[in-house]
This record gives sequence, C-alpha cells and structure tokens, in this order.
Amino acid sequence: MATRSFTYYMIKVARVTGWFLLPLMVLYVLTGFALCGKFGFERLMDIQLALEIHKLFDWPLVVVFLVHAGAAVYVAMRRWGWF
Repeated sequence: MATRSFTYYMIKVARVTGWFLLPLMVLYVLTGFALCGKFGFERLMDIQLALEIHKLFDWPLVVVFLVHAGAAVYVAMRRWGWF
C-alpha cells in the first residue's frame, strides 16, 4: 500500500471542515436574521434562543473556518508551486 502525502490529508481536512462549516454557517446566519427580525425568522425561534445559539457557535465557527482556510491555502500554494 502506498503511503499518502501530506497534501492528500490536507485535502481531506479541507473537505471535512467544509462540510462542518455548511450547517454552522446556515445556523449562524438564520439566528442572526432571527435576532435582527429580518425575513420572518423571528417567528421561527424565540429571540433568547436565537441569541444563545448565535453566541454558542462563535468559537466553533472561527476554529473550523481557520482550519478549513489553512488547509485550503496550503493545498493551493502547493498546487501553484510555492512550496
């Protein structure tokens, strides 16, 4: 069995974190709209619940985004021949 390269694993990290980002971003945006009272999302959930969910996802969103962006930038720089 051939050994896999570091780039292979970085591509996998970018894909997995991209899938984690999708529901995180959707919930973050929906709770933000509910807090602002836009597009009728305030009827979807209570403002206190929206605020709690919105605040709960701050740090997970930042961490997953940084890992995703770091892996994607590494793969792009590798593809462009920068290292």
